[in-house]
Amino acid sequence: MKYIARVSEKIYLTENQHFWLIKLELTKPDRISFTAGQYASLRVDERGMRRSYSIASTPDNEHGINLVAEMVPGGVGSTYLQKIKLGEEVEILAPLGQFVIQKTELRNNNLLFVATGSGIVPLWSMINDLLINKHERRQMRLHWGMRSEEDLFWVDNLERLAETYPNFVFDIVLSKPSEKWELCSGHVQDCLMRDFPQGLTQWEAYVCGRQAVVIEIAAKLEELGMKREDIYHEKFS
Repeated sequence: MKYIARVSEKIYLTENQHFWLIKLELTKPDRISFTAGQYASLRVDERGMRRSYSIASTPDNEHGINLVAEMVPGGVGSTYLQKIKLGEEVEILAPLGQFVIQKTELRNNNLLFVATGSGIVPLWSMINDLLINKHERRQMRLHWGMRSEEDLFWVDNLERLAETYPNFVFDIVLSKPSEKWELCSGHVQDCLMRDFPQGLTQWEAYVCGRQAVVIEIAAKLEELGMKREDIYHEKFS
């Protein structure tokens, strides 16, 4: 469905301005229904070119959506979002995609979320919706791989969730950390091997990131005993 929305807030999430949060207030129509994990397609030039961004907000906010954009030098979408001003109108198509939490009433699998880079965004929506809105009681664990400390955001929010909800645990993995970094480093799939030596036979996974990495992570999950049909993923191009 096509929406017109007004830019209500625009802030960078990291000091290096690599990731931006864009808040959009819907005007026409002024209400949206979506499922956590879905995305929106944003018109980014006069020719009608579009770029897709995962929705970071949760479905209980029906009058707007939040998008997180990774700024790519020279990218059409990045250039558009950097220039756009507060109050300007944008055109979006939403909601799109089928990367959502599966209904598992007949099973009781724990929930594993694995993200690299901006792949955290749809998982962020899922995790918050499950814990805060749906009062999910199953064990939930997030593994998030990033390059360095400078690229991290939402860490304080994740810590608050973990403190509030004992069934949620998160791990951050850095591929190029500083010498001060004391947590897991390397590739996120390697740290999965460290953290789940007993295997993942009672889990289902939601994986999001760049295509090659998602494929590698899915293979590692199968090595750890997860059934292929229990691995759901979204691949960014």
